[in-house]
Amino acid sequence: MEKKKYIEIVESTNILKLWLKTKDGKETGEFLEFNLKDLELLDKLQKMQDETVKNDRWLNNQFLIIDKKQDFTKKGKILSNNQQMKYDTLKTYLKKQIEIYDLFLGKDGVKKLLNGRNFEWETAKEIGEIIKEQIAPQLDITMANITKEVKEKYKIDIQKKENVIE
Repeated sequence: MEKKKYIEIVESTNILKLWLKTKDGKETGEFLEFNLKDLELLDKLQKMQDETVKNDRWLNNQFLIIDKKQDFTKKGKILSNNQQMKYDTLKTYLKKQIEIYDLFLGKDGVKKLLNGRNFEWETAKEIGEIIKEQIAPQLDITMANITKEVKEKYKIDIQKKENVIE
């Protein structure tokens, strides 16, 4: 029987855990976790912002298109045809926005932030503000530190001017 060989996995010491609590200060037991030395972290944040802008434009354009259509109400329906299309469009928008936020927050990040609440149309703005005002600033400081660390670690001695053409 062949003996198994193992390697030891290096644990990252640069994990930022943001513990979540309710507005009244009660801890939820959930947290969001970010590896501060993850090279893709800034890309994820930028992609989330870009995709949010695209999704907002898409929603606005869909509403403009729907508004130009002739509206009517089918017998026995609560919503008019245009209202129903707007409702369906809004549901699609919100579903996409959850996916966009989870790109940055991680798997089920939105679910953790909601703490059991359903995702509402106003929640998209609320989560966007949490990311912008509470999470991103902590990461920006760290990104500056990472840039400094990378420059120091991979510093090239620029004092040598032997190969410089003047």
